[in-house]
Amino acid sequence: MTRAFRIGRISGIDIEVDWTWFIVFFILALALSRGLLADRLPDLSLGARWLLALVTTLLFFGSVLAHELAHSLVAVRNGLGITGITLFIFGGVSKLTDEPKSPGVELKVAIAGPATSLGLSVVFLLLAQILKVAPGSSVPVTVFWYLGWANGFLAIFNLLPGFPLDGGRVVRAGLWGGLMNLTEATRVASGLGQGLGVLMIAAGILLFVGALPWNGLMLAFMGWFLIQAAQASYQQLVVRQALSVVPVSSIMTRGVQSVPAGTTLDQVMHEYVMGYNHPAFPVMEGERVVGLLCLADIRGIPRERWGEATAEEAAPALSEQHTIAPGASAWEALVRMTSGDCGRLLVLENGRLLGIISRTDIMRAMRIRFELGV
Repeated sequence: MTRAFRIGRISGIDIEVDWTWFIVFFILALALSRGLLADRLPDLSLGARWLLALVTTLLFFGSVLAHELAHSLVAVRNGLGITGITLFIFGGVSKLTDEPKSPGVELKVAIAGPATSLGLSVVFLLLAQILKVAPGSSVPVTVFWYLGWANGFLAIFNLLPGFPLDGGRVVRAGLWGGLMNLTEATRVASGLGQGLGVLMIAAGILLFVGALPWNGLMLAFMGWFLIQAAQASYQQLVVRQALSVVPVSSIMTRGVQSVPAGTTLDQVMHEYVMGYNHPAFPVMEGERVVGLLCLADIRGIPRERWGEATAEEAAPALSEQHTIAPGASAWEALVRMTSGDCGRLLVLENGRLLGIISRTDIMRAMRIRFELGV
C-alpha cells in the first residue's frame, strides 16, 4: 500500500502527502479550536471556531511547505537531484537524491529552510501588530499571531544541533570542512542527533508524569523519531557511497526473456509470469523495446479483457522512468526505482536491450560489498 500520494507540483518538484499528515493535521486543528481560538475568540460559535482552526492549520502547513521548498530550490540550484517533498506527521521532508558536493553547499541548503521560516515569522507577527489597532480585527490578528510564533518555533526546532535536523546539517557542514571527510562528519552529527533524541525522550517522560502529559508524550515521540531518522540518515550515506561505485552493467541480469508486443495478457500470465516466475518483462516489437510490462500494469486491465488486450497495450510508454544506461551507478538505479511500482529497470544502450536490473540485484551487490569490506 502506498503511504503517500501526490497532490501537485511546484517548480518541477512533486508535492506528496503521507497518510500520517492527516493525524497531526487533526490534532493541531483540535488543539487550536479548543485552546487558542477558544481563549482569544470566545464569541465565535463552535462551527466557526472549527472552520477557522482548519484554515489556520492549512496555512501553517503552507508555511512548512515553503520551508521545504526553500531547501529544495537551493539544492536544485546547486546541482543536487530531488525527487519531491513529502508532508508527514512531523512536518515535511525534501527527498534529495544526492549528497551536497561541498560543505558550503551543505550549509546553504541547510539554512535555507530555517531562514524562510524566520522570515515568515517576522512577516506574520508584523501583520498581527499592524492589524491590532484596526477595529474588528481580532480574527486575523489571532491567526497571524499563531502563524508567527508557529513559524518561529519551526525555525528554532530545526536549528537544534542534531542530524538530520537543519541545525545538525549545519554541524555536519562544519565538521566536514574541518575533517575533510563526509562519512566521519555524518557519523558524528548523527550521534549528536541520537543524543538529542534521548534528551527529548527523557524530558518528555518528565512532562508526562508531571502536569503536561500530552506535551510530554509528543516530545518523547519526536525524540524517538529523531533517533530513528539520525540512524537511518547515516546508514543511507554508507549505502549510497557503497553503491555509487558499482556500475549497473556489473550486476544486471543478461539474456532477459522478453514478451512480443502482440502477446495477449492471458498468454503473458500463463506462459511468462507463471512459466518463468518473473514479475516483469520487456515488451519487444521485433528488435525494438516498446515497454516494460509489470504485474501492476496487468492488474490495471479488467480481467475480462485479458484474452484480447496485448502486452504493448498494457505496458506504459517507455520512458526514463523505466530505463537506465549500463554505465550508471547502482545507487542511481535504486533511486530511479523508488519512483515506480515495478522495482525493475531495463538496461539500454543506444536503444538496444542489454539486460534488466532489480532491487534484488542491488541488495545482493550491497551485501557482498559489506561482507568483503570493500
